Amino acid sequence: MRNLALVEKLTLSKHELDIEKTLDCGQCFRWTVLGGVHMGIIERSVLMIRDSEAGYDVEVYGEPLGEDALFNYFDLDRDYSVILEVLSNKDDHMARAVNVGKGIRLLKQPLFETLISFILSSNNNIPKIKMTLEALCERFGEPLGMLDGNIFYAFPTPETLANASLEALKVKAIGYRAKYLSETAKAIVDQELDLNTPFHMDYNTARTWLKQFHGVGDKVADCILLFGYSKMEAFPVDTWVKQMLSEYYGVESKHEMFVRYYFKHYPGIAQQYLFYMIRKERR
Repeated sequence: MRNLALVEKLTLSKHELDIEKTLDCGQCFRWTVLGGVHMGIIERSVLMIRDSEAGYDVEVYGEPLGEDALFNYFDLDRDYSVILEVLSNKDDHMARAVNVGKGIRLLKQPLFETLISFILSSNNNIPKIKMTLEALCERFGEPLGMLDGNIFYAFPTPETLANASLEALKVKAIGYRAKYLSETAKAIVDQELDLNTPFHMDYNTARTWLKQFHGVGDKVADCILLFGYSKMEAFPVDTWVKQMLSEYYGVESKHEMFVRYYFKHYPGIAQQYLFYMIRKERR
């Protein structure tokens, strides 16, 4: 296995960006931390991110990524200061969530990876999702090379997964989701579906479009729209969010009706900050 070559050195400002919170708030699953260094893959580029006084030092290995793609991935063109001020004025819970989660940015992740990742997230926990995705990439992803003794793999293509047998897809902890993954990949390939399509749709139409895939219901569609398509109207409602809505807002039922009515400004960002806070308080 060849060693990955360093191809770029980039820098991220710490202004309104906290790498640790952003990569550990449940929106992505292929980043790890080793010795204080965040290691992850964006498309075919392997990244190592280190904290420094000047900002975050980013080393890119394998294929160049470019500053524009890196900034886009971390949503650095969006002014979060204005958004968080609006959210802080919403209520005391939201103000506390902004304070606890300050520095979280919503990622713009590769579309097929986001789709598959959140199909696998259904009735699952984060450690198992990470385990399954890693096993899936090891079995079906192209090896990109070795770095610091670790082999890094690209995310599998729809074609590779569509051609795999259901038995082969049954990697660690995937369970019944193997069928969802297989049928989703086959639908994309056989029907020549373009995953860029939801970018050109309004939120509700895009949500309906994504729900054509097996394993994609309202919550999973909202996760994909929020973390892949930057549809900020999305407010995923999972068990953590239901717990949060019950504890903070006294909402025990009709959760989606409540969030659509109550969180009218930047609902997706509000959800992620509240989600981060409730999980942090329960750890």
